[in-house]
Parts: sequence; structure tokens; C-alpha cells
Amino acid sequence: MNKLTEQEKEQEYQLIGDYLTQLPSEELISHAKTDEQRKEWFTLRLHYIFLSVFWKERLYSIANPLDRVVDEKQIDPLIYELYKLRATYLLRLWKLIKVAEPLYRESYIKANISFKYPFKSPFEMFIAFLQEEAEDEFLPCLQGYYEKSLPKMREMIDLGQKAHLIEDKLSSTNIVIEDQRNSIEKSKYKSLEKKHFLKERRWYFLFITFCRIKGNSHRKIRNKFNQFMEAFYQLQKNIATSTRKRESPTWQKTYSYAWKKGRKVRANKGGAYQD
Repeated sequence: MNKLTEQEKEQEYQLIGDYLTQLPSEELISHAKTDEQRKEWFTLRLHYIFLSVFWKERLYSIANPLDRVVDEKQIDPLIYELYKLRATYLLRLWKLIKVAEPLYRESYIKANISFKYPFKSPFEMFIAFLQEEAEDEFLPCLQGYYEKSLPKMREMIDLGQKAHLIEDKLSSTNIVIEDQRNSIEKSKYKSLEKKHFLKERRWYFLFITFCRIKGNSHRKIRNKFNQFMEAFYQLQKNIATSTRKRESPTWQKTYSYAWKKGRKVRANKGGAYQD
């Protein structure tokens, strides 16, 4: 396999940044039947445009234009931090894919599995994963009923972290290959995950599992996988923190909610969803 030149690598990075501004896809909004569903699509599109700014910031030696917005207290610092952490998570996923996808593709093809391998390059895999992630954020609003419980989401994050992160007595975090959860915790996590994610995202999870196992014998994959997992759980930790943050002039407090036939309804103090 021919190695890419530095110019080609830079072009790929730029193309990824441009692609982020096109998410979620235009095709998805055609399925929206209510104003609230269309508003959800436009909100997510704006979110991905902002995310693109943080992605491209790492390519060019220019100041992030959103720095000034934070300094002038027009947006909350936690919002800025969440974008920054998500860009780091995506960057480390991209670096992991560049190292591991060729080996994964080779192993899959050698296994002679009837289901055709769909990616011709690390770039194609990453673009597909980005598209799936954006779809998974929008699809809930198209469901007849979909519930987003913040306490359950925090529980899922905690259970996910427990699987692969261990804190020692000095409070330093180590990533481990083996799943550290008991059978009850595994079952609980799978149940929460099934309710939280609508798309199966089979290739993503198969690839991450491959990297986790291959990391036992492949030092470069292990290093990239560890960096990816650290970024992933740091992002999840801050998302969990954001669900507890109080209302302020720059922060709109988040609540559990449900989508009911195209309408987004907030949970009341008792946990029930308003009609």
C-alpha cells in the first residue's frame, strides 16, 4: 500500500473538516414532518459547523474565532470545552483508524466472510463513522416515541467507563483490555445502550473490538487505542457534568426529554413526560 504524502494527508484532513459541515445529511431533513423535527436538524447542522471549526483549528496556525465569543461571555466555557473535547475524540479516532484499518481490512478479507468489506481506505471508514454518528443524533426525533433520560445516560457512561478504565491508589487512570464489569453490570449496560442508540453501527463496534484485542500484540495500535479511549471517556465525563450544570446567563439547563410523534416534550420533576 502506497503511503500518502504530507500534502495528501493535509488534503484528507481538510476534506474531513469540510464534510463535518455537511452533517447531518440533507436527505435526513426530508423525513422531518414537524417544525420541531426540522429545528432539530438545523440545530445539529449548526453544531457540526462549529465542530468543523475546532477540527480545522488543528490544521491551520490561526486563532479559533470562537475564542473571542467565549471571552466576551456570549457562550458558556463548558460549551467551548465540549466542542474541543469532541474534536479531540474524533482526531484520535482518525489516528487510530489510519493505523489499524489496513490491518483490520486484511484480517477481514483473509477470513473469507461472505459479507463484503465496505471500506477501501481508512478515509472511507472514518467518513462512514461520522455519518453514522450524525444520523444517530437525529433519528430519535423521527421515532413515534423515544426517551432520553439524563440519569440513565449518566449511568450508561459510568458503566462504560468501568469496563476499560481502572483508577489506582494514586488516582491515575489506566486502560485495560479485559472487561471489568460483572454480568449484571454488562446486562444493564447493553439494555441502556440499546435504548440510547438507534443505529446498529456494527462496523464501528467491530473495529473498536478488533483494536482492543489487537492492541495486546501490536504496540502502535495499543498506543493509539489508549489515546482514543482516554479522549472518548473524557468527552463522556464532561457530557455527564453538563447534565448537572445549573441555569446561568450563558447556559440553558438540560433536562430529560422524549420525542412523541414529532414533538419534543420535557420531563417534569417527577420524571414523567409532559403531554
